[in-house]
Amino acid sequence: MSFGNIIGQMLGEGLAGQSNTQARVGQSAQNIAQGGAGMDQILGSLQSMMGGGAPAGGAAPAGGGGLGGLAAAAKTMLGTPQVGGMSGAQLGGLGALAGALLGGRGGAAKGAAGGGAMAILGTLALSALQNSRSGGSNAPAAGMAAVAPSQQEVASVTSEQSERLALRAMIAAAKADGQVDQTEMNRILGQLKPDQMSESERRFVLEEIQKPLDVSDIAREVQTPAQAAEVYAASLLAIDIDSEREREYLRSLATALRLDPGVVAFLHQTTGAPTV
Repeated sequence: MSFGNIIGQMLGEGLAGQSNTQARVGQSAQNIAQGGAGMDQILGSLQSMMGGGAPAGGAAPAGGGGLGGLAAAAKTMLGTPQVGGMSGAQLGGLGALAGALLGGRGGAAKGAAGGGAMAILGTLALSALQNSRSGGSNAPAAGMAAVAPSQQEVASVTSEQSERLALRAMIAAAKADGQVDQTEMNRILGQLKPDQMSESERRFVLEEIQKPLDVSDIAREVQTPAQAAEVYAASLLAIDIDSEREREYLRSLATALRLDPGVVAFLHQTTGAPTV
């Protein structure tokens, strides 16, 4: 599956009327990088799982379906020479992955955009949970305890199911203010190569555009608190939050996902999104 590639394209290009998406992606990566040892632990856990690790004692949560294209994309970005012959990992982890989303226009960087998108969303989600559990002040650089998330949590934000949920959340957020229609989505999808997206995935996206907005339908598919935080983070990065309908969508989503207020506050602050 390659829903991660579609997410990467949406974050890299920005949706119609959502001009600040790219700035929020860059700010998120910068804030994560400043988060200290706790962030390093989380990113390391994500990279390990993307590289083919499995949760202790079993597979990913039911419905995960494996890592699919996400693992290959992340490994490509982290291991392939990018700037000046340095690898993505040498360039600085998430900073390089964000660069693949915002500046890559070909080669390994563009092909790794899906992995970069999901790595950023996954790190945001796991960081928000860690901050909440440690009684943090919602400040991304407040010095979280250097405790790695469980493999179960990491698996839940790197599965194919998590890609599909994040994509659904981004489309729903964009629909909340009526800014995205089938024409706009066709423009975005048209920039992906045939090997980056299947025809069934294209149909899924266009059908999702036509569905009535229903946050409870998305929330019912969420299996873990980490996935819930990732779904919310995807929505935050997709929209500018400059209308009451968008604010109401986010409030309804947080309620449907049963997110802790501290997790919500952390995600808003880390992504630079205004509170709702």
